[in-house]
Amino acid sequence: MVKIEKKILKKLEKRAKQKGKTTDQYINYILKQVVERLDKENKKQKEPEEAYTEEDEKKVKERLRSLGYLD
Repeated sequence: MVKIEKKILKKLEKRAKQKGKTTDQYINYILKQVVERLDKENKKQKEPEEAYTEEDEKKVKERLRSLGYLD
């Protein structure tokens, strides 16, 4: 069981009624959206960012080639 502040619950009940949903349905809908958004943010943080773009790599190789380090 989750306790929700009365002031917030009244707002949720009003919005649920406007959407044609029960309060439980509306709260579950909101929570689902929040959890999905948090999952996406968490996934973005875990994905390693590419240190260099392909263009950066090309420039470095050209520079190394001009200095005689690459053939």
